[in-house]
Amino acid sequence: MRVTERQQVEALLTNIRRLRGNIFERNEQIASGKRVNRPSDDPPAMERINQFRNVLQTTELRRLNVTEGVGRLNLSDSTLETAGLSMQRAKELAIQMRNDTNSAVERANAAKEVQQLILGMVGLANTQLNGRFIFAGSQTQSEAYVLGTATASAHSANTGGATIAATVATASALQPDLYRVEFTSATQFDVINATTNQTVSSANAYTSGATFSFDGLDVTITNGGGPPQSGDQFFVRVGYAYQGDSQAIPIEVGDGRTVDSNVTGDQVFSGPTSNLFQNLQDFHQALLTNDVNGIDTAIGTFDDSLSQVLDARADLGAKVNRLDTIQEGLDLLTLNTQTLRSEYEDADFAKVASELATLQTTLEASMATLTRQFETSLLNYL
Repeated sequence: MRVTERQQVEALLTNIRRLRGNIFERNEQIASGKRVNRPSDDPPAMERINQFRNVLQTTELRRLNVTEGVGRLNLSDSTLETAGLSMQRAKELAIQMRNDTNSAVERANAAKEVQQLILGMVGLANTQLNGRFIFAGSQTQSEAYVLGTATASAHSANTGGATIAATVATASALQPDLYRVEFTSATQFDVINATTNQTVSSANAYTSGATFSFDGLDVTITNGGGPPQSGDQFFVRVGYAYQGDSQAIPIEVGDGRTVDSNVTGDQVFSGPTSNLFQNLQDFHQALLTNDVNGIDTAIGTFDDSLSQVLDARADLGAKVNRLDTIQEGLDLLTLNTQTLRSEYEDADFAKVASELATLQTTLEASMATLTRQFETSLLNYL
C-alpha cells in the first residue's frame, strides 16, 4: 500500500497534537501538583480519590467536634475547680465562725464575704463558651441560674405563733438578698434588707393574712398558733432557680458512636444530693442571725458540696481522657487517608519533569520533520 505525502503530513500533525496534549497534561500536573485533575485522567483512580476525600471530610468534622467538646469539658473542669475553692473557703469560714469567741458583729462581717461567694458561684454556674451557657444542658441560649425562688421562715426565738409565706411576684425585681421582717409591736413591723442592712419599709400595719410586697416578693404573715409578738422576727430569702435541663450534649466520634461533652448544673450546682447555692445561703443567714448551730451545720453541708463537685470533676476528667484518645485515633486516620490519597492523586515531580523534557524534545523533532516534509512537497510541486 502506497503512503502518500498527504497521509504522512496528517500522521505527523496527529502525532504533534498528541504530543502537545501530553505536554499540556504534564504542565498541568506540575502546576497543580496532582497526577489526576479530572475523572477522564484516570477514572478508577478518581473514584478512589473521591472516597478518600469523603473520609477526610467526615474525619475533619469529627475532629472539630472533638476539639470543641474537649474545650467545653476543660472549661467546665476549671470552672468547677474554682467552685470547689469557693466551697472550701466557705467551710474555712464556718469552722472559724462557729467558735464562741466570735461576736455577732464579726459573724455579720463574715457574711459579707459569703455573699460575695454566693454571687461568684452564680457567675461560675452561668459560665459561657462562645456565647453558650455550658451548664444549662441543651438550653445553651439561656442562663443556667436566675433569681426565681423565695423561702420564708420564722425565727426560732419568736414568742408568738405566727407563720410566714413568700412567693415571687415579679422575677425581674428580685434582689439576691436576705430580708428580715421585724415586729416593733404586736401590730407593726419593719422590713429590713439584712444583706445590705438597709430598711426597705417601716411602721407597716399588721393584718393577719394580708399580703405585703417588696422587691418583687409577695409576703403573708398569718396568726397560726397565735399572733406575732413584739420582737418576733421572720426571714425571707431569694434563691436561684435552674433554667436548664438534664440533657447531655453528645458529639459524634464515629459511626454510631457519641460521647457526652457536658455536665449539667442540676448535677453539680443544685444537685443531685447537695445544693451549693442553698448551702451558702443557709450559712449566710446563720451568720447574719448569729445562729451558732446553723453555722456548725453548714460545715457538714459544705463537705457534701465539695464531694459533689469532686465527683463531677472526676466524670469530666474521664470524658476528656476518652476524647483525647479518640482525637489521636482521628489524627492517625487523617494521616493515613491523606497518604493513600496522595499515592493516587499527587504527581511525581521528578518523573513528570523527565517525561515533559522527553515530550518537548520529541515535539521539536516532529516539528522539524514536518517542516522538512512541507519543504520537500513544495519542491516536488514546483
